[in-house]
Amino acid sequence: MTVTYPARQRVSVWVGTFPSEVDFDRCVDSSVTPALTLPTHIERICEVAFEREQVSVRRLLDGFSGCETFIESATKTAEMRGIAAANSALVCYHLECSEAPDDWGGLKFLGSFSGQRGV
Repeated sequence: MTVTYPARQRVSVWVGTFPSEVDFDRCVDSSVTPALTLPTHIERICEVAFEREQVSVRRLLDGFSGCETFIESATKTAEMRGIAAANSALVCYHLECSEAPDDWGGLKFLGSFSGQRGV
């Protein structure tokens, strides 16, 4: 896997389903953060969403900063991979992951897309 940070106008997106927000946070801390080995804290470049029940991927991603720049691509990728719904999302801005695994300890990596924060 190749991780590029900062990557101009790139957004990386993960989604998953967890029984609690604590479980989601633990997954990010134990599976995503160590794999990325970023020169900054992940909290500085990401936003998260957690819902009690599963919702469509589109609805889950709607409301993220700059979502209009990546929601179509991320939703289409989720559909192609058979992911219709989730209750958790992690969106990292200025981050590109190539040749990345699909599964990250309960989170599914949808990919890195053209996009940006808060346009």
